[in-house]
Amino acid sequence: MTRVDRLHLCAALAAIATICQLSPARAQSAEAEMLFRDGRNLIKRGKLAPGCDKLDASARLEPSVGTLLNLGDCRDKLGRPASAWAALRKAEAMAKRAGGDAQRQAEAGRRAAVLEPRLSNLVIEVAAQPDGLVVRRDGEVVDPAVWNTALPVDPGTYTIVAEAPGYQPWRMVVPIALDTRRQLVTIPPLERAPVAPPVAAAPAPAAPTDAPVLVTRPVITQSPGTWSTTRKLSAVLAVAGVGAAGTGLYFGIHSKTLQDRADKRCPLTVCADAEGLRLNDQAHTAATRANILYIAGGAAVATAVVMWLVGAPDEMVVVPSAGDHQVAVSMTGRF
Repeated sequence: MTRVDRLHLCAALAAIATICQLSPARAQSAEAEMLFRDGRNLIKRGKLAPGCDKLDASARLEPSVGTLLNLGDCRDKLGRPASAWAALRKAEAMAKRAGGDAQRQAEAGRRAAVLEPRLSNLVIEVAAQPDGLVVRRDGEVVDPAVWNTALPVDPGTYTIVAEAPGYQPWRMVVPIALDTRRQLVTIPPLERAPVAPPVAAAPAPAAPTDAPVLVTRPVITQSPGTWSTTRKLSAVLAVAGVGAAGTGLYFGIHSKTLQDRADKRCPLTVCADAEGLRLNDQAHTAATRANILYIAGGAAVATAVVMWLVGAPDEMVVVPSAGDHQVAVSMTGRF
């Protein structure tokens, strides 16, 4: 091999190595790629909001520098500079970590620097911190680490809520305009929740001296019997279900016997014995009948049990009472 040939071979190997290193960094799943393309097409047709949603979904599925750059531009056009700034800074960091992408790293940093003076910042200042204090912004918990810190937010209306066990919750709605540069929200010390006094039991009213005294007599119970119409039907259904299950048991045993005879005549998978094939078919037919009868019998017995429980007869209890100036009768029943 000449010196020139060796140089060509080294150059080819270096090129292959470079391609192998760059391919994983630029590879993207099919789902993320299709979401990215759909988002770009929607934005080109002037549909910014759905286009941004597609790009956002692609970035969540598999973030890439190109997707984040496009997402930052789209959010900026929608009037969401804080979200656009966050996407561009993330694209800059990804390009820096990957290496070999200085152009897009610089472009992401340049665009983020242009947006930064326009950002609106929200500061949630906590005056007191009782045990168990939780601060939420639009329903999401704000990490205590970012309390008293200026955080970029998009223009809009935010609901700040502070809660702690044993204290009354505090709530405030904060509007953030596009030209707002810094909005301070101070959460005051929470007020303790009032403790409800114990409710005293009311004394039972005293019976008047001239109230009639009722005398309870023995209870008279009337029962129509155990066998209602529904229970009679359930008994018939249970007998039929047991009969079906018993018949299924017979066909199951018969299927096993036929299968054993067929296996003796045809021990191998491939069989040319006519009698063995006939026995095998009869065994399968008997097994199918057994399974059907098992299912039908089980369903009938289960239905019979439900009908027996539901069909319990009504019971009437009569309680006569007598006093000095009155006679009363009370009736209770089970339905």
